[in-house]
Amino acid sequence: MRESCAAEPQEKESEGRRTGVGLMGAQRSIYLGNWEWNLLTKEFCWCEEMYRIFHLTTPPVSLRTGTFFNMVHPEDRGWVVKAWGQALVGGQPYNIEHRILRPDGSVRLVHGKAEVTFDGAGRPLRIWGTLEDITESRQS
Repeated sequence: MRESCAAEPQEKESEGRRTGVGLMGAQRSIYLGNWEWNLLTKEFCWCEEMYRIFHLTTPPVSLRTGTFFNMVHPEDRGWVVKAWGQALVGGQPYNIEHRILRPDGSVRLVHGKAEVTFDGAGRPLRIWGTLEDITESRQS
């Protein structure tokens, strides 16, 4: 009986790893990344595909919301910040297209979606979402 119990977590871990690898492959094939910002801890996390979309070979020393906003195209930055604010204050879903400016100077078009989780008093706890590079699909 104990042997089967010991084997069960390994099977689940292996299955979880396969699922994770499959998800990363799927995200890479459609240029879709996901991210999360914990507003309580100020922790901002990106999946691997986010780094590829932004053409960052190594993660920034300290990943913050500023990392993202600094890479939003300067002409789009104001209304992207406004859309984030509306999501955080008013709970409106974030669903916009905008440009990003990569470190090599190339410009990409992305589609971002996000939702905010609030506590019982209506304070935002976290915001999480996806970012898809839609440059090629818009050019064709």
